[in-house]
Parts: sequence; structure tokens; C-alpha cells
Amino acid sequence: MIFEVCVDSVEGVQAARQAGAQRVELCSGLVEGGVTPSIGLVRQACRQGIAVNVLLRPRGGDFLYSDEEWAVMREDIRAIQAAGA
Repeated sequence: MIFEVCVDSVEGVQAARQAGAQRVELCSGLVEGGVTPSIGLVRQACRQGIAVNVLLRPRGGDFLYSDEEWAVMREDIRAIQAAGA
């Protein structure tokens, strides 16, 4: 069984790793239900020695995205993959 923890900071990634998690789900804006974190946060998280999955959500609210929001998410995917997540 894989133990995954949802976190929103590098400190959260470190705490999850120290607690025995095998991976984290990295996000920002938990008050909004979670949104895609900054690429800087993704890069730092990926340097912490634990697998990182990144939440991909451009904004809070519903899940009905415009064509432009889909384009943003595609760009985010490329950047997140390049960062090592």
C-alpha cells in the first residue's frame, strides 16, 4: 500500500517523508479546494527525496474549464514534468 499525503509547502513534503509517506500530492490554495502550485514550489518539492504528484487545477470553483484554461493546464503539465514531478 502506498501512503500519500496532501501538502502545500516544502516543509509539508519534508514532514510527510519523515513520517514514512512514499509520495505527496502537492497543491496550493487549500482554502479554495486546492489549485496548481507554483513551478518554484514544485521544483523545491522534487528535491526532497520523495515522489511528488502535482494537483492540476487552474482555479477554485467548478471543474468546467474554458479553452484558455485547458491551454494553461497543458503548459503547466509540461513545466511540471520538466521539474521532475
